[in-house]
Amino acid sequence: MLMGATLAVMLLASACPAADIGFIHSERIRVEYNGARDIDNQLQASVNDWRAQARDLETEIQSLLGELESQRLLLSQDAVREKEQVVQQKQLEYESFLNDVWGVGGLAARREAELWQPVIERINAILTEIGEAGEYDMIFDAAGGTIVYAAPGADLTDQVLERLNGTTE
Repeated sequence: MLMGATLAVMLLASACPAADIGFIHSERIRVEYNGARDIDNQLQASVNDWRAQARDLETEIQSLLGELESQRLLLSQDAVREKEQVVQQKQLEYESFLNDVWGVGGLAARREAELWQPVIERINAILTEIGEAGEYDMIFDAAGGTIVYAAPGADLTDQVLERLNGTTE
């Protein structure tokens, strides 16, 4: 990713020697933004709810295991197997819940994205205003090495393709 950003800067600088390039540091914005605390508190409230649900499932599993062990000698083999299946099903439910919440693309990630989306849209609008008013050709994010604003004329893809496709090897 960083190599791609470096290549873009090199191409832009070589094609437009007077190009104005700026950068932001998104991690610093995330930490220092006044509304970040409210967003983090909302996210933490959701996380606390999910943790409580996970604890409830764990408690239920422990209770079922305790019940099974205390009754094991009194139950038939079929009854023991049924109770073991109930425990296994509850453990699968618990693991599925953990994955649904904290797995890739899970509820926690979606909730964070949902809470930050209005801020990201506002940041993008601000960057567009700054880019156009300051006549920046490109603005990068130093934290990720990505382009967060590019002037319409800064895209050199067509020129590179024309030259690349126009040559024979």
